[in-house]
Amino acid sequence: MQIEAPKLWFDSASSVLHLPRMLSISIIGVVPATVLWYIGINIRIATDFTGFPPVSLPLLMANVVFLLFASQLIRARTLQLEDYTESLGVELEPNQLGRLTSLKGILVVWALLLGATSFAIDPYVYNLYYPPLQAAMRLVVTGYLRFIQATFLWTLGCSMYLIYKWGKLPIRLRSFAEDRTLGLNSYGRASLLFVSVYIVAMLLTFPVFVYQSEAVMWSQLMFSCLGLVLFLVPLFSLRSKLVQAKSEKLAWITRRHRRAIESIESCGDGPIDTALVNELIAVDNIRTDLQRISGWPFNAGVVIRVVTVVFLPITLLILSTILVRALNL
Repeated sequence: MQIEAPKLWFDSASSVLHLPRMLSISIIGVVPATVLWYIGINIRIATDFTGFPPVSLPLLMANVVFLLFASQLIRARTLQLEDYTESLGVELEPNQLGRLTSLKGILVVWALLLGATSFAIDPYVYNLYYPPLQAAMRLVVTGYLRFIQATFLWTLGCSMYLIYKWGKLPIRLRSFAEDRTLGLNSYGRASLLFVSVYIVAMLLTFPVFVYQSEAVMWSQLMFSCLGLVLFLVPLFSLRSKLVQAKSEKLAWITRRHRRAIESIESCGDGPIDTALVNELIAVDNIRTDLQRISGWPFNAGVVIRVVTVVFLPITLLILSTILVRALNL
């Protein structure tokens, strides 16, 4: 009997509601967040989305729904990767996806988010200071949104860690003749998908083109750097595996080439055996194929475009803001 994969907390809540998954997840996310948003506006508590209501409320709803569905997408894709890794001839530790959906881990991230926003980001980034009672009320109003953000960050972080961990295992690589990434492309595509989802989540959380404040820009740049780190770290083990496999294969074909040359040299000025000629041609073709083994488990051009489209405009916007301030323009 196949054991059902562990679910995230909102998936379990959806099962209790007995509603279609998309509808129930939307209700679980949007209704509490909207109620707390409305309370925050009425008691004049500044939150992430308390700007112009016709704009801030749709942004809040889009942010919450996207984070929940993105968390679900990451879980499902990681589950597929787990099956794929086992198909490559390794036995994984049991209950690894249980960590991915751990409510305890999400609560730890939630507490860290609340503490960081209240005692670091608010006073030192946004220059927001509140009396103790108002600060406590703000924690209540923003608590549910932080919990959803913590769910997304925990799921994303665990999935990236699992990709890093699985990439270091002695998996059975595919032949270079059928796959230039030796079968590691699935991990690379998953990492690229996860970081793309993270970028969209960051843009919805810090909509710099809607709220053009320095605090929002700095927050977006800071979390962009975090996303870049989350993206690159798990890929190092995959890259090292590709580089090592490529080096070993090139060393092997170099030995074959050297032996063929030595056999030809032993013939002196006499005729060269046809078998040696064919071997040299085959060795040359194999060497060409080996040179095409990718150094990264994905198309590097795609990554360059992602970085250019997302990080370059944010960096230029912040640098221009700093320059304008420095020149007192």
